[in-house]
Formats: sequence, C-alpha cells, structure tokens
Amino acid sequence: MGEMKRAEAREHEQRIQERYGPTLVIAASIMAAVRLARETDLNSKSPRVVGAISDSIRLARWILDRVMS
Repeated sequence: MGEMKRAEAREHEQRIQERYGPTLVIAASIMAAVRLARETDLNSKSPRVVGAISDSIRLARWILDRVMS
C-alpha cells in the first residue's frame, strides 16, 4: 500500500515538473538576470554567477511550492 502511495506521489511530482518546468526556468532566469544585472565579469564558472543561479532556482521552486499548496 505504501509503495502505491509513493508511486502516485512520484507521478504527481513528475506531472507538476512537466507542466511547470518551463515556467520555473523562465522565473529563475529572470531572477538571476536581475541579480546579475550590474555584474561586470559574467564568467559562467564564477562563484557569484553559480550562486545567483542556484539561489534563483531554489527561490522559483519555493514560490511554485507555496502557490501549489
């Protein structure tokens, strides 16, 4: 019984990811662009760039979770 619930939860998460994945990418991209707008050295491997992108993705996912709950 618990296995079915886990499978259903996994399927539900996958449907949400498929449906809202592009939205998360756009939202995270906009947030990262705003955070990095004044950055002069935009080396893609820079810790500042990587951190801004990671934080933006995390924030976009958090916003989606809050909207969905």
